[in-house]
Amino acid sequence: MSTQVWKVASGTWWPHARGLWERMARMSRRTPRRLRLCESLPLGERRFVAVIEFEQSRFLVGGTSSSLVLLADLGRHRGSDAEMVTRLTGHGPVGVRQTGGGD
Repeated sequence: MSTQVWKVASGTWWPHARGLWERMARMSRRTPRRLRLCESLPLGERRFVAVIEFEQSRFLVGGTSSSLVLLADLGRHRGSDAEMVTRLTGHGPVGVRQTGGGD
């Protein structure tokens, strides 16, 4: 314990703290990623669908353990995901009730 107190008192911790700070600064200067997994939905038995974003374009892909297929080009991402579902399917996301004007 007295050795640890001596190291702090003598200032040997400063080079370590400075090295940590420099590493953190380097990490923050990294260029943003151009490819991103927005959302993924497992379908069981090693199958899935996913929305992939490259730069600002989004793609709906489907995959299995041995293949990957482009299902739809979702275009440039401008609105919410709910708007995207409405545009593709003609109705809102499952579980969201659409109310009409009259009854």
